[in-house]
Amino acid sequence: MRIWQKLRQVFAENQIMIVLIGIVAGLLLPDIFRPLSPYGTYMLMLIFFASSLRLNLLELLGYAKDWKMLLLSGGFMLVFLPLAMWLPPQIFAPDWALAFLIMGAMPTGMTIALIADLFGGKTSLALVVTAVTSLLAPLTIPVIFWLAIGRVVPVPILTLFANLFITIVIPFILAALLQRRAPKTVAKYDAWWRNLSVWTFGLLIAAIVGDTTGQETIVLTVRDVGLVIVMLIYIGGLTALAYMMAWWRTNAEKATLALCMVYLNNTLALYIANRYFFNGRLMTQLVILLLVINVLLPPFRWIAAYASHQDEKMGIKPTKTKKIRIF
Repeated sequence: MRIWQKLRQVFAENQIMIVLIGIVAGLLLPDIFRPLSPYGTYMLMLIFFASSLRLNLLELLGYAKDWKMLLLSGGFMLVFLPLAMWLPPQIFAPDWALAFLIMGAMPTGMTIALIADLFGGKTSLALVVTAVTSLLAPLTIPVIFWLAIGRVVPVPILTLFANLFITIVIPFILAALLQRRAPKTVAKYDAWWRNLSVWTFGLLIAAIVGDTTGQETIVLTVRDVGLVIVMLIYIGGLTALAYMMAWWRTNAEKATLALCMVYLNNTLALYIANRYFFNGRLMTQLVILLLVINVLLPPFRWIAAYASHQDEKMGIKPTKTKKIRIF
């Protein structure tokens, strides 16, 4: 029992480990988790519903009104970032350039609100950035691909908007209604909502990894490993630039924005690669980038924790909020 209690304590304090567990499970047992991939939308809805139950609605509206921050973050992520990620490999390793372009052009991943919560970041801010970048991406992706490779990649706008509405808007409305009708019940089971989000997210990661790696064999050369390491360092510099972008915000908010720039919509990236550029090599490269970025999430948690600590050290406290009526 003591060992079990210690394990529970470790997972309670380091819930981001579920990401690594999901990756390993998907890699080792693809045949088990691959059949779950068609249910990814339902898992996303469950994650968003449980995460939205823990949102501060007034804080969410406050972030949505900061147009300067949203324009800067949207422009940085959807225009500057993909071109900045594409140019170096285009010069030094052209066979990798398309993979970095596809990954960099994507909006923020739809599970970012949960990741921000696990990191101690601003969940409401992460959700706003997700919505804004997902709405703008159908307009920016074709332009970015035309500028970089001279080819227009049509994005399924109606499908993307429908997925956004189903996976984000509907769960958010249901969660807001439940918050309004049964606030005590929502607060009482707060830990349950968090754990439900975390474990569902781990299952989703395992399903995605199992579905992609189960179809293609991942083979890396020494050159590939070196390139990925160098590009990760380079992307780290871009992330630092993203952190400084909203200089008037708190350190925790800036760390959340930087995380949004890194944690991209992998599902959409794989869809575009499979639909318009399909070849085994490209899909393998995208899977490698997906795995590496998720493996690097735990270190990012330390950075976010340090940013929050700096806010406390400087005496910066969260803005006091009051209850509001949404419904």
